[in-house]
Amino acid sequence: MQQINGPYPGKRAGAAIAAIAVIAIICGAIGMMPASLAWPAPVASPDTARQIKSQLQPQAFQLAAQPQAPVAQDETDDEEKDVPTSQVDKYISVYEAMQKDHNLTVEQAASKQGLTVAQFRQLEDRIERDDTLRERVRKALRHAVNPNNKDSSDE
Repeated sequence: MQQINGPYPGKRAGAAIAAIAVIAIICGAIGMMPASLAWPAPVASPDTARQIKSQLQPQAFQLAAQPQAPVAQDETDDEEKDVPTSQVDKYISVYEAMQKDHNLTVEQAASKQGLTVAQFRQLEDRIERDDTLRERVRKALRHAVNPNNKDSSDE
């Protein structure tokens, strides 16, 4: 039979773990406190306080004078989101023309519909953001390539 004369071997490790846990709890409690309570600000002379205040005031005026952030894309008018049917038809016509004549450039096909390339790309972006319109255009273009295909009909 063996007899243990020394302290329990795990006792030291347990004490170290307990000490680490206590330190972590204290650090967490300090971290949750407002900064003014955790670490008080050093006492400054009245001259230093005036210097800091005079430095901060122009910055506040600069921030107030800056323009507001641009409006997010989601907050645009409903008018911009709705694409008129005539515009969708022009968009489809541009792609149909390029399907029929592979030598035709976007600029040439768009100009036949009275659009610049920039206008065509803006129209394309608006259509791509609208799932229903995007599917309508895809069906129309599939139907233009293969009129007998049942998947391309608007049923």
